[in-house]
Amino acid sequence: MSNEDFIPWRRPSPVLTALGGFQRHPTDPLRAGFTVEGPKMNARGLLHGGVIAAIGDVVIGHALAVQSDPPTPLVTVNLSCDILGTAREGEWVEVAISPTRLGRRLAAGTATFSTTRVVAAVTALFMPASEPTPAK
Repeated sequence: MSNEDFIPWRRPSPVLTALGGFQRHPTDPLRAGFTVEGPKMNARGLLHGGVIAAIGDVVIGHALAVQSDPPTPLVTVNLSCDILGTAREGEWVEVAISPTRLGRRLAAGTATFSTTRVVAAVTALFMPASEPTPAK
């Protein structure tokens, strides 16, 4: 896997902007990726589990939101993260998102994090936001 087919993802969310280096596929909204570096790592030089959860939450929510026109603002109601392996400093991690439910009241999806092997699987459940998201 490599990041050759990816471009910078501008402002996916404030938390991912703070982590830095987040990328998206230019034509496939169900693919994203990043290099394990800096604030994405734990003290052992591995991809941090909290970072996996945060990225999973954002990419699944974004992929589900853009399934409608205009995009539906969503809030997370449940998030599950299974750490299945490790990713080390400098490795490219690709994230494949799969919407599993797109309903009026609930939306759900999964994200699989992989290098040359599966690193993690995140599952998330969302509901429409009760108030519009404030514009910046």
